[in-house]
Amino acid sequence: MNTSEIENVLRHAPRPLPPAGLKERLEAEATAGRRGSGTSTSKVERGASGWLARWWPVLAPAAASLACAAALTVQQKEIRDLKAALQAAPPAMAVQESRPAAEEQSSIPARDPAGSSVYEEAEIARLKALADNLITEVSRLEKMAAENEHLRKQLAAGASATLTPEETAALEAARERAMSIQCVNHLKQLGLAARAWGIDNGDINPANLLQMTNEMSTPKILVCPADTGRQPAANWSSFTSANCSYEYLAPSAPDTEPLRVMFRCPIHGSLGLCDGSVQMGVAKTHPEWVIQRDGKLYLEMSNP
Repeated sequence: MNTSEIENVLRHAPRPLPPAGLKERLEAEATAGRRGSGTSTSKVERGASGWLARWWPVLAPAAASLACAAALTVQQKEIRDLKAALQAAPPAMAVQESRPAAEEQSSIPARDPAGSSVYEEAEIARLKALADNLITEVSRLEKMAAENEHLRKQLAAGASATLTPEETAALEAARERAMSIQCVNHLKQLGLAARAWGIDNGDINPANLLQMTNEMSTPKILVCPADTGRQPAANWSSFTSANCSYEYLAPSAPDTEPLRVMFRCPIHGSLGLCDGSVQMGVAKTHPEWVIQRDGKLYLEMSNP
């Protein structure tokens, strides 16, 4: 027999039949089991609840009494420990505690039979001395307040009224020096801004100042601190030529001329070159070093 014939024989084999009434017997046994388990559970539950209901009036007072007894026992133990600690403490502590009270009582003089007391006289003397000290302190504070007011008036009048001519001249020179240094810092920032713009735009300077506003931190650097006739612009949208103190002399210049003058301050004579360096006050102290060729200004410090 081949495999197909074996499969046909197995498919047509007779199927076994279940015994008669098997389904009804299984259903009856399952129903009886469920009824029995429910009955036993309800009996256990009723028994437990009945026991608690009978003994609860007795158990509740007993539990409360036990809790009270435990609390009393703990408190009595703590009291006994405190008494033992106090009895074990040295007597010197009690002497030290009672000494300030005794000293305080001894410092108070006894009253005399006539009704006046040394204590009252001493208290009056102490109060008089305290009043004298307060009067002295008030006088000192009033004098100090008058001196402070005088100093404030001097400061309000201006420092020049209290300075000598030499001191005033030195102060003015220091002020001019500080503004000149700040002007040099402005020119350095402008030179760096122009070089940064040139790196991104073919190594040439911008055609005008507004082209490199992204490289400048604020419009304030375009105004010399000594220029009292100009005010810095609040922002770049409101910027005009009236808000610039410096002369921009090298628009669109390549970076191949490092000694060419790019910025010039007409107030201090400081020069900002195309290489980013700044020469402080050169145009005023050494004007012969500034050479003009083909309409361009160059710095040649070796020139006699």
